[in-house]
Order: sequence, then C-alpha cells, then structure tokens
Amino acid sequence: MDPRYEAFTIADPVWYEPLDRCADSRSRFSLSDGDVPEGWRRIEEGVWEFLVPADAGKLPEQGWKIHVSATPEAAERTIESAWEVCRRLRLPWKFLRSRHIVTAMNTKYAHRASSGKTVTVYPRTEGELREALEELDKVLRGRPGPYVLSDHRWNEGPVSVRYGAFALMWCELADGTRVPALRDPDRRLVPDHRRPAFSLPDWAPVPDFLAEHLAADNGMAGDGTLGGYRVLKALHFSNGGGVYLAEAGDGRQVVLKEARPHAGLDGSGADAVDRLRTEESVLAKLSHLPFVPRQYESFTVWEHRYLAMEYVEGEAFNTWLGRDYPLTRYRPSDRAREDFAALAVDRLRQVESHVTAMHEAGLAFGDLHHRNILIRPDGTVALVDFELAMPVDSVRTLTLGAPGFTDPTITDPREADLFALGCCQLAAFAPLTVLTLRNPAVVAPLIELATTSFPTLPPEFVRQMLERLALSPALRPHLPAAGSAPVGVAASTAPSTAALLRGISDAADPGRTDRLFPGDVAGHRPGAPLGLAYGAPGVLLAQLAAGAEPSAEHVEWLARSASRAPSDGARGLYDGLAGSAWLLHRQGHAQAANLIDRLLDGPLPASPGLFGGLTGIAHLFLDADLKDEGIRLAERVRELVGRPGLLDRPGLMNGWSGPAVLFARCARATGDVEWAQAAERAVRCDLRFARDLDGMLQMHSSNRLLPYLAEGSGGVALAALALPAAQAEAVNADAIVAGAVSAGAVRLVVQGGLFSGRAGLAYVLSHALLRLPDRRGELDDHLRALALHVAPHDGAQVLHGDQLVRLSTDLATGSAGAIIALKAAQTPGSCLLPGGHSTQEWPPAGRTATGDPTGLDREGGDFAC
Repeated sequence: MDPRYEAFTIADPVWYEPLDRCADSRSRFSLSDGDVPEGWRRIEEGVWEFLVPADAGKLPEQGWKIHVSATPEAAERTIESAWEVCRRLRLPWKFLRSRHIVTAMNTKYAHRASSGKTVTVYPRTEGELREALEELDKVLRGRPGPYVLSDHRWNEGPVSVRYGAFALMWCELADGTRVPALRDPDRRLVPDHRRPAFSLPDWAPVPDFLAEHLAADNGMAGDGTLGGYRVLKALHFSNGGGVYLAEAGDGRQVVLKEARPHAGLDGSGADAVDRLRTEESVLAKLSHLPFVPRQYESFTVWEHRYLAMEYVEGEAFNTWLGRDYPLTRYRPSDRAREDFAALAVDRLRQVESHVTAMHEAGLAFGDLHHRNILIRPDGTVALVDFELAMPVDSVRTLTLGAPGFTDPTITDPREADLFALGCCQLAAFAPLTVLTLRNPAVVAPLIELATTSFPTLPPEFVRQMLERLALSPALRPHLPAAGSAPVGVAASTAPSTAALLRGISDAADPGRTDRLFPGDVAGHRPGAPLGLAYGAPGVLLAQLAAGAEPSAEHVEWLARSASRAPSDGARGLYDGLAGSAWLLHRQGHAQAANLIDRLLDGPLPASPGLFGGLTGIAHLFLDADLKDEGIRLAERVRELVGRPGLLDRPGLMNGWSGPAVLFARCARATGDVEWAQAAERAVRCDLRFARDLDGMLQMHSSNRLLPYLAEGSGGVALAALALPAAQAEAVNADAIVAGAVSAGAVRLVVQGGLFSGRAGLAYVLSHALLRLPDRRGELDDHLRALALHVAPHDGAQVLHGDQLVRLSTDLATGSAGAIIALKAAQTPGSCLLPGGHSTQEWPPAGRTATGDPTGLDREGGDFAC
C-alpha cells in the first residue's frame, strides 16, 4: 500500500478519512479537555490543539520552529512540561490532542518527515527562540521520543529545531502540484521542503548561537561508513528506518537494516528496535536453513540499531509478477500463460517447503506476502524480513501485515502462515486478494479468473490453495465446493448504475464542511472538495450523466463551500474552484457567475495543464460562453507548448494531451489552422514518452509503463481522437488509438477508477469504438470485470478506491467515475468528461446521456463528439 494512505485508514473502516476524525475521546490529554487559562485562547486545527496568548498579535509568516517529540507513554507528561515553559514565556504553541493520535502519527508507515512531532512552539524573535530552547531542554532533556527526521536535534533531545513556515502558504510546482511554501528574500513563494533529513534554505537567517549545533554530524562517520560498512544505496524506507545495500571492509556486499528507537510503532506498541531484535533472534535460530539470510552482526551507531546480514541477490516475487504477469498483456498466448504458471507454481512450492521447515523449527513467519519472497538468479527462493516471526505455539495478535494476505481472526500462527500462503498462491494468478477485505464474496471470481486464465494449474495446487483460503471464516462460505467451477468474471454482469447512485446518495454528509462525498485521500487537500476529480462537482456530474437530478441540498452545499473558498486556494477545473463553477453553471445556479468572476479577476495557476491549470479554466470559460476569455487563456497555454519541465507526465490530466484537446476545440470554434497545428504539436510532446510493447502503446511515466486516462496512453488516445483530420493523419491517430486500446484491453487491471484504472480504460474504449467497432467485446469484458472492483455497502454498491483498502465515491477513483464509464459505454462517443473532448456541449446537442448514439457528427473526417 502507498504509505501516503495509511494515515487515512485509521479513523474509519469504510472510507479514507483524515486522522482528526478518529474516535480518541478516551485517550484525550487533560490539557485538551481542560478550561483555557485566562489570557489564552484555544484553536482546534485537525489533530492539533493551539494555545495562543490573547495578546500575541499576528505570528510571523515563517521562522525557526521548535518541535518536541514523545512516546505515547510519555506524551502527556511531556506536553504538560512544555506548557509550563510556554505559559511562563507566553509563547504560542500547539500539541497533539490524544495518546491515540501520538501513536498513529508514529506508526511504521507514517510520514517520515513529520513523524514524532508532539509539540510545536513558535518563537517570534531570536531571543524567544534561544530562551525557549534552553528552558525546554532544561525540563525535557533525556525524555524518550523519536528523532524528528526533518529537524536538527537540540542537545540530547527530545527538543529539535527547523526553519519553516508558521502560516500555511502555497506555491505551485512546474507540473501544477501545489505544495507548502516559504517566502524567499525577494518575497517569492518557494517550496518549504519537508524531507526526512534536516535541510536549510541558503538564505535562511541562522542565529549565532545555533551555528555550532548545525555543524554537528548525523551519525555517519567522516569516511561515509556506518559501523565500518560503506553504504552503496537505499533499498527501502519506512518510518521505522531504512534498509541499505552496503559493502563490508573485505569487499562483500551486505544488507544493513536500520531501526529507529521509539519510531515505527506497531499495533502492540513495539517500535522498530523491538522488531529488529526479534529478527536477530529468529535469524540465529534459523541459521541452518538455506533460504534464510545469514546474520553477520548487529551494532548501534549514534542511537540507531543496525543488523548486518547476507545480501540475497535476486528480485522480489512482486517485482517479477509486475514484469512478467501475462494478463497485463494484450491477448497473451497459451504458451506465455503456461510458462508463467509453471514458474509461479514451482516458486510457490518452494515457499511452501520453506514455511514447513520454519514450522518444524518451531517458528511461524508471520508476514508472508510477495514482497518478502526473493527469487535468486538460479531460480531458488529465499525469504526475507523476519521481524514479525513468532513461536508456532503462541497466540497470534495481528499488529502489522500486508492487506490481502492476512486475516486478523486467525490467531494460530501456523494457520496464519498457511492462509497467507494460500493468498500468495491466488495473488500470483489473480493479484487482487486485497479486495476480499471489503467483499469476501469476490474470492470466487478471483479463483475463476486464476483457473480459467491459467488452465494448466495442477489440480493439487488448486486444491491446497482452496484449503488454505478456507482457514479464513470470512472467505470460507464463498469458496467453490470441491470439483465445482466457481461463478466468476465470465458470468458476471456490469455493476448496476442504480446501485452505485444509491451508494453515493447514502454516503453524502451535507452536515460536514470539509467534504460532501467520501473519496480518495487527495480529496482532503485544500481546495480539492471543490474540484471535479475528488470533490462534490465530480459526483454531481456523474449523477447528471446518469439522468439523476442532484439533490438541491447537495448543490447548495457546493455553492456555499465555493463561496467561502480562500483566495489562495486551488483554482483548477479538476482540483479546485473552477470545478465548482463548471458544475454550478451547468445547473444554472446564480453562484456560478460570481465564481467565474473570481477566476477572471485572478490570480490564475501557472501550470498549462487540464487538471489544475489554465487549460481546464479555459474550457470553463468556453463552456460559459466567454469565448474571448477562453481563447486568450488558450493562447497563453499555446505559448508554452514543449517548454522543458512542463507537463512531463503524459496523458490527459497532467500531460500535453489535455492542452491538445483544448487547441482542437479552439480550431473548431475559430477555423484557424494555427490551433490545429498547436494541437498536433501538443500530442507529439506526449508521444515522446510512447513505448510500443507487442502492439500495446503505453507511456513511460513515473518510472512505469502506463495505459491510463489521466496519466498514460489512454489520455493520449482521447487527444488523438480530438485532432482535426489533417493533424490526425500526420500523427497517425488511428495507430495511436489502436495501440492505446490494446494496452487497455487486458484482463487484469488492479484499480477500478476512472483516472488510473479499469473505468478509465473502458471510457477510452467506448470512444474508440466509433473507429474500431470490432473492439466492442473488449469493452463488454471491462464492464463485466468492473464488478470485481465494486463492494456491497448498506444495500447499495460502492467502488473500491485507489489502493483498494477503502471505498470511494469520487470521480477520479470511485463510484462517480464508474458511472461515467458505464454511461459512456451505453452511448459510444458521448462526451461526459469536461476537457476530454473538443466539443463545447455537455451532453452533446441532440442527445442525452442515455439517448441514441446515432447521428454523430463526422464533419470533414474529424472525430467530433
């Protein structure tokens, strides 16, 4: 799971919710619930409680901040001690509100840069900074707390300092991403880098008394070694520490595993050092087994614990799976599937024998999944990461584990290993076992996908897999009986639009001010609830596309929220204010004109892209009959085509394909060939990233080959479809579309969403059908398989969001996007995605979203929709 998502899985078991919504009343600190002292005021902001002197005035925008870390056990006493200092010195400060929050902020996959911070103090002058550091150090020195990686530690800690913003300010990167900012000496907003290592802007003022502290080293020896080992590269990071490839003094390569004290907490409260000591003990007990890395030594540098062990050359099972899994290829041959199955079965049988050997040695592995299985160059298999191993005769309490490979109800360690092995077997051929967490019934179609796609799987292998999966009480009722065929993907139907609409309506919460509909973690960024991608406008758009009139209460929620949007908030079509303006204009709401006026008055984003930049706002202006304003904005975008560093994530949302569609629209609106030529240039910019893989056109982006709509060849195909005839011929648009369709017409897609999943691939296919009518069967396959990504919820249906561990209703990742794909498939060529097509109308004139697709305009050979 992407570590950015973990913090959003703590507060709610169904939806991605911010940590401040967790139920922590029983562990609240007394200072959080107590009365505010006279002369002070309290401000609640997320998980933080601010206490500010009533006469403090306005804080500086930025400066040197003081952080104090604490363990959950010591947090309350540390907070009270810090309060004594801040109250006496009358310093503004904040603290985490509960022990539960302190723990959650310091889990294994918590944000490494901010983890550990329990108290923040805001000195306003250099004198206050020095006095606060000295006083806090005097009362807190030696108290336990994790090192705050973004900071410079003051003396022995737990006090540390960092130069950064006091007030939340934002600036825009070249790709349009909005990040927290500082103001440089020229008053320009620049990124406030919050990295897991101390850094300081070269222009930041450094008080004299800090100079010698800042010169201190970070525990690395002067010759660049750790414990006598020369670090070559980092292999993995978590909040608990890193894993490094290093070189010993004799030249052999080793792995160094690092553990940070008081950091990387698991559900039992154990930290990374505790788990590393467990691993040391386990490796010693299993040193006679050939699949276990040899342990060389353990040592401490500075305060971090390190374990030096054998470097096992090879690749992780999941890396091999990601590269060679045949169902992510277009029409893989029988031979390719047979060869893959034989390899996978052989490797998993080796894993089975290794697990058996561990159990015979009295230990259970405890964390079996594809990332912890290594394939050596000679084809033999090793296991790595033994920090969760335990005696087979103990009682298992799940504290950590990979989603889709664990069941917390299985308390016998031996059975937990066998269940994980069954999940490894199934996930090798249907890598979607995480979906069973929310929808246990999906195990049947996953088994059908595995056994029908890989018919050469040995019956004994399948039988053992089913027996192991049956160890889970949740999965057991949904497993096929011996000798029977599961009813799965081939026999399923597409999700019900009506059921998805009910799921959306049931999930709405107009009483909240932060969001209306639950969605992706990105929907909790400032401004995102107002954009089409993750906010209310995208969900209301899907309801309109399905012919369901949005609730007046929900429209008014959006109008009120948009009217309160801050002047420095996100303003793009998909990430902010322009999305609300577009939807409210579509509804004829009076607030739309006010929002458009705000956008016209500026400031506007610097990015030229569709997602959060000028292209999306230009589409809004054109849709609002502000042709001159839209064309002028498009001209600004046209001047930037091809500029290095801009829109280098090819696809519709963050690549040049989005502007290409805008230029094609301007060409249709003006008849000016210069716009058509600009559209061609923009498409060619994205085609620089194109890769042909056995007839599949994919885009090399974010270190992957991607076929998706937002980022990938699917979005480029939509741009190619929008090109005027001459330009389409010049770039061979037919080949682009056919190659992108082949890249997307695969049997296995991990996520279901519109932007980066199966719904988006289906949406592209539904538009390509007008040129490639023989691909209808592949579109129908996608729609049926979309049922895999849907989970039942309170009598309705909701799509699994990105990362698959929570549900989502938004346009980019959730049910709203699935509805858009389903409706587009009913009327191929219907343009339901703002900015994705060169039409000015939504839905297209003379045709409703559910109407007859006949009579499409094909003027001059162009694809017009």
